[in-house]
Amino acid sequence: MFDIDYIIPCYGRSELIRPGLRALANQWKSEFIHVILVNDCSPNTDCDYQDLVDEFSPYLDIRCIRTPENAGQGLARQWGIDNSSHDYFMLQDEDDMLASPLAVSMYVGSIEDNIYKKNDGDKNVFVLDEEGNLVLDETKKPIAIMSAAILEFDDNHTRIIEATNRIWVNAKLYNRKFLEEHNIRFNKAQSRHAEDYYFMTCFFHCLDNDPDYEGILFTDNQIMYLWYPNENSQSRKDPHYGFMLSGYTMNGSVNVLNFMRDTELTGIDWTEKIESVYRKTVLNMLTYSYFTFLSFIRRVATTEYVPALELDWYMLRDSCNMLREKCMEYYDTYTYTEKIDEYHDVHCCTDAQFSEPWIDLDTYITDGCEELSWTFEELLKCKETYKFNEWGFRI
Repeated sequence: MFDIDYIIPCYGRSELIRPGLRALANQWKSEFIHVILVNDCSPNTDCDYQDLVDEFSPYLDIRCIRTPENAGQGLARQWGIDNSSHDYFMLQDEDDMLASPLAVSMYVGSIEDNIYKKNDGDKNVFVLDEEGNLVLDETKKPIAIMSAAILEFDDNHTRIIEATNRIWVNAKLYNRKFLEEHNIRFNKAQSRHAEDYYFMTCFFHCLDNDPDYEGILFTDNQIMYLWYPNENSQSRKDPHYGFMLSGYTMNGSVNVLNFMRDTELTGIDWTEKIESVYRKTVLNMLTYSYFTFLSFIRRVATTEYVPALELDWYMLRDSCNMLREKCMEYYDTYTYTEKIDEYHDVHCCTDAQFSEPWIDLDTYITDGCEELSWTFEELLKCKETYKFNEWGFRI
């Protein structure tokens, strides 16, 4: 079994983090796991989590490092990645845990099973070199990611987040070299919210277009990771959280598109195939922003909701305008069928906020709408001037 780094951003109290460390300490061959607690300048510890380091040092190789300033979940993860060195690493939220004492060894075993040479006469036996080390099979591609299903607990209900999910960073084993080759990093603009969406979308864009690597999956029956929603987490207590996840998501979409176009950064050549995917992605993201933006106006107009900061509004407004600009680059080539397909898929098959539009999609793309130029003060005035009926139609 090869060594892996196990990175846990920390902001809560020690008692919140302890159960996840217990699960790690109980892992089979835990001596191969190198735990990095990343203290994101938490006000909830007086000792930089040295209490946890002391408690678990007999069972784990564990240390704590501190971010230079409070950076949010995304950049705290990145700080852990940048300050560790093993070829593979995993990420865990501080309030989660692994579901089985065999979880890490099963991740690593699946990687080993797919990259190391086996005996011609018995495919279950690995070939060893003179020093007893496993030998890489040069005919096989290296693995960029090993992904498993997550069991999510929410309001005392459970559901499975499938192993095929391309958004959540948890329950995955990452190849450090792959990320470095393509400059895949957590983005500062999405460090506190929508950080998974940005990071993983960039990751899978590169994996889809790098023929030298591949990814592998567990089945959804092999639950490896338990996710618990924590209402007192740094993210959920952030005044930005609430409804303005939409603003961070839209801003993440803009940055994903910029990443896809930056071939010098990604090392991925711009091809007709990628351009075709990019066109569809732009239209999908634009349509998502269309529903989200209008439903946001409706929420402000019909409830007591006020964005926690003016920045929240401007992030959403400006990101939606940037998505319109990117869509306009390809607008003349979108067919009616393409647009109506995206309209249907986003409306019916995503988590987009929805309000019956009072401006049609084509007009929104080409001409925008008056709300896209509003100041924060003008946004708040809609509480008096905008009325909606019970079906969500503006009247």
